[in-house]
Amino acid sequence: MKGMQEYMTTRRFWMFLAILVLVRVFMMVVFPLTDTTEARYANMALIMAMSNDWITPYFDVGIPFWGKPPLSFWAAALSYEVFGVFDFVPRIPSLLVTLLTAWLIFRYLVTFYAKATAYLGVLVYLSMVLVFVLSGAVLTDPFLVFASTLTMISFIMVIRKQEHYWSHLFFVGIALGLLTKGPLIFVLVGGALSMWLMWDIKRFVLLRAFSWWIGIGIVLVLALPWYVLAELKTPGFIDYFIVGEHFMRFIDSGWKGDLYGTAHKEPKGFIWIMWLGAALPFSFMILAMLGKRMLSISGLKQVLKTLREQQDFNYFVMWSLFTMIFFTVSANVLATYILPSLPALAILLAMYWAKQGNQIKIGTWPVTSVFVLFTPVIFFVAGIYFSQHEEKLPTEKNLIAYYQTHQENTQGIYYINSRPFSAQYYSANQAVLVELSPRTMKHSQVITWQQFMHTVVDTIPTFYVVLAKGEQGNIPKAMREKMGQVLFESKRYMLFKYQTS
Repeated sequence: MKGMQEYMTTRRFWMFLAILVLVRVFMMVVFPLTDTTEARYANMALIMAMSNDWITPYFDVGIPFWGKPPLSFWAAALSYEVFGVFDFVPRIPSLLVTLLTAWLIFRYLVTFYAKATAYLGVLVYLSMVLVFVLSGAVLTDPFLVFASTLTMISFIMVIRKQEHYWSHLFFVGIALGLLTKGPLIFVLVGGALSMWLMWDIKRFVLLRAFSWWIGIGIVLVLALPWYVLAELKTPGFIDYFIVGEHFMRFIDSGWKGDLYGTAHKEPKGFIWIMWLGAALPFSFMILAMLGKRMLSISGLKQVLKTLREQQDFNYFVMWSLFTMIFFTVSANVLATYILPSLPALAILLAMYWAKQGNQIKIGTWPVTSVFVLFTPVIFFVAGIYFSQHEEKLPTEKNLIAYYQTHQENTQGIYYINSRPFSAQYYSANQAVLVELSPRTMKHSQVITWQQFMHTVVDTIPTFYVVLAKGEQGNIPKAMREKMGQVLFESKRYMLFKYQTS
């Protein structure tokens, strides 16, 4: 009987896992690359693959990108090399590292709990809204979370006297973090570990279990060479990346030094509101469980007792809370900053249900029937809808496709005053940005309005012009009259054809 139950549990787990993965792959295939980040990073990876320059990512042709180390770009560029140029290709590495992160969750839980508990931890993690969305997106965050999770899981495996190779993997995780988002890995991991160690200072003795000199050597060998080569190739990288990206971005809400984007100013503490959406559909369940316990003296005492007496429970609580606490005081936050806390949250939920005596009969109400399937069902419906209504998405794929099929006897396409990254990507960097007023950041495919009027309008008989909706008033009347009617509209832009006669 027990063997049959285990068989059914395993079978149901694989069924739910397959649903989660297949729905995400479906969305990866049907959704075009969108602005701002996905199309930008995909284009940078494509430039890397085409130029065969594996040291410096390029923001635009000839413009180095100093905002992030290259690990995620390496992965996406290699994916292009293997599979060719399709929209889903640069998304594949994010899905793979998300599955590896889920495996780390499984590995910890299956070592110290029942296999059903490990199954649940994986399903909870993969079905959280933020994890599900980012698992198939061209972003650096899935790589950072894999690195931080590898480091944190390795740490607790070492102190719980598991195989010694976990000590080496602890440092491998740090090196991967340095190659993904830089010194932020020290903040995420060091902050969470410091909270846990300081809860009981006797825990500091556990640090002796690590081979620190060997570990430091692993980090230096894996991460340092790229930093040296990057600074030598494009001097100024270290100053911008270390000082600007890791200090000024967070302490100055109006930081003007960002070369590649804009500051995301939110009220301090807003990250907790973001967490409610990121951890759906489990966030409100967690709040309900906590509220039930915290509203009574006996419940609060029980929580504090558990934190004092159960080392692993305490560990994952500190891990899940540190990222949120750290970014509470930040003036510049994004929802993606929540992601590093979610593996710990998934483990905590699995541990909680296991200790309630529910060995999670996977497939029964309410754990998987509603909560695990909530996210893939919602996004599957959204995927079907948007695959039929791509004009509602922030992407220039269809507009550029229209231009490419109607460009005979024309000479170029020009975006006036703003050019989204998806236009760069889908036009193979041929879409030119025309700036009405000069800006500080110079890109290779940018010309001033004066240059545009002198070298294009006055000399080329036929070309395409793209305006953001509502921007027609910025174009001289004489030029507007020769642009005719709108030929194509995307969500944000309109395509015109300029003809001198």
